[in-house]
Amino acid sequence: MTFQTAAAGCGGFDTVLRLVPAGTKIAFSDKRLQAAYDAVYAADDLRPAHAETVSLRLPMGGGFADVLVTGFDNDADDPYDALRKVFAQWGDRLAGKKRANVLVDALDALTFLSEDEALLQLAATLPLSLYRFDRYLSAPRPVPEIAVTVQTANEAALKEGLLLAEGVMHARDLVNMTAEELTPAAMAERCAELGREYGFETEIFGKAECEAMGMGLLLAVARGSVNEPKFIVMRWNGGPAEEAPVAFVGKGVTYDTGGLAIKTGGSMTSMRFDMNGGASVIGAMCAVAGMRLPHNVVAVVAACENAVDANSYRNGDVYRAMNGKTVFVQNTDAEGRLSMADAITWCVQNAKPSEILEVAGLTGSVCNFYGSVCAAALTRTQRLFDRVASLSPLTGELYAQMPSFPAYRNLLKTQWADLNNSPKGGPGGILAGMFLDCFAEDVPFLHIDYGAMPFTGERGGTGFGVKTLYRYIKTLAD
Repeated sequence: MTFQTAAAGCGGFDTVLRLVPAGTKIAFSDKRLQAAYDAVYAADDLRPAHAETVSLRLPMGGGFADVLVTGFDNDADDPYDALRKVFAQWGDRLAGKKRANVLVDALDALTFLSEDEALLQLAATLPLSLYRFDRYLSAPRPVPEIAVTVQTANEAALKEGLLLAEGVMHARDLVNMTAEELTPAAMAERCAELGREYGFETEIFGKAECEAMGMGLLLAVARGSVNEPKFIVMRWNGGPAEEAPVAFVGKGVTYDTGGLAIKTGGSMTSMRFDMNGGASVIGAMCAVAGMRLPHNVVAVVAACENAVDANSYRNGDVYRAMNGKTVFVQNTDAEGRLSMADAITWCVQNAKPSEILEVAGLTGSVCNFYGSVCAAALTRTQRLFDRVASLSPLTGELYAQMPSFPAYRNLLKTQWADLNNSPKGGPGGILAGMFLDCFAEDVPFLHIDYGAMPFTGERGGTGFGVKTLYRYIKTLAD
């Protein structure tokens, strides 16, 4: 899908999309469209209700155009979400065409948000309806050829929305790829390719370098796999040199068998999705760098596999983390927090960040408790959660806050080491976040467990989190 602007004019289009205030008579901003409508429907009093779409056929340029007119109530509950649903419905209609030359008539019916934001939401939403992951089909479906012209002179907002959609789709692609294809090395190479395309720097560390840095937890998780771990570092230096970067840490377990605490067959099928946190970090970096945001960002992904063989790490083992802390492995299926603990330490010691946001589809506890409605977050720095939560209307990504009382940290104690990676019988989602918080030292830290949000059973990866991470950087000045 491509976007372009047009200050005015209507010609050569076979599809028109139009919003009108809910309950008002259909009208167009373009005079030629209005004349065509009046010539056919002058006797009709069509007034679409909120979110109701009226389908019309209008004579245009010697032929006919499909016209979709949707009513919109600016005072509706959660108007941002309502608007995204309208745009998604439009996108679904376009996805059914082989090709279309589309005109979006002026979005002047929208009064609850700025023109910039309306255009961004349009360009960030429409392309997602065309997304398909069919690279493993013997006969992939042809991608619809959709050219969209918007009656505006604001190219920057359309560019930003399209970049955000691209970031989401890159994240979806990574999540949907099989573990056979997306090994840690392949994930690192794909990240480097995207860095060259969008303009962020990448640095890849192999197993030997991870050993030299003392990443004992990451290396323990990776021991059972023939695919060696890769520690991926992405940098966007858009701000002043003296500005401390924001650090993103994303879970990069490209396949999780559970290790020796092996999963059942049914639950293992979806474990190629386990690197969804890393995918969202990579997708967000594409948008951040693509828009040349004026801030510094460092993003890291500890890519590895949690596999089973004679060399796998074991329940009951003790390993030393990069920061020197020792960890008793209660459960080899709590591997994501181990690999990310060393990633967080790397950020603290090397990036010197102003704050760390760590993201992962981490625990079944959060999936079961919050379902497919929201992600869960934990922090001891309230302003971090407040900022993320404040972005939800703009992103459609919801977050609930988990408690971080000191008493929970006490549950991580064990006689065998400094920390227990997964105490039995405890509140799993909270303890995972508290465990990771132990490695952030004095840096403000926010843990986000995506839970069930990054993937659906039928459509695969969702790209959840990309929009939040991007907006977090964009709004730093606020």
